[in-house]
Amino acid sequence: MSLEFLGTALLAISIVTSLTVEGIKKIFDACKKNCPSNLVAIIVSVFITVIASVVYVVLKNIPFSFLLVVEIVALVFLSFLVATLGYDKVMQMLKQFIPNKTDDKTDKKDE
Repeated sequence: MSLEFLGTALLAISIVTSLTVEGIKKIFDACKKNCPSNLVAIIVSVFITVIASVVYVVLKNIPFSFLLVVEIVALVFLSFLVATLGYDKVMQMLKQFIPNKTDDKTDKKDE
């Protein structure tokens, strides 16, 4: 999974997750019930990410593999982090850990 695809999928899922969490919190406020926001965020992010991943895999006819499961689990975790921390913080962290292929090409030209 490339960083560009991960970033795009994460952005789409995090937008839907954040909006859904805000809607659920408003419903809880209207009913005068209190529920921790992080708990709602993790439940919603797991649900939305798994549903979106299954739909994507079925539409693209991607074969099931262990790597696919690992990528979906990573996307679930990252979508939870985005819902609680913010998209910019998570993408900044990912860029530090995942090497960018364009950076490698420019480094070789300089040598």
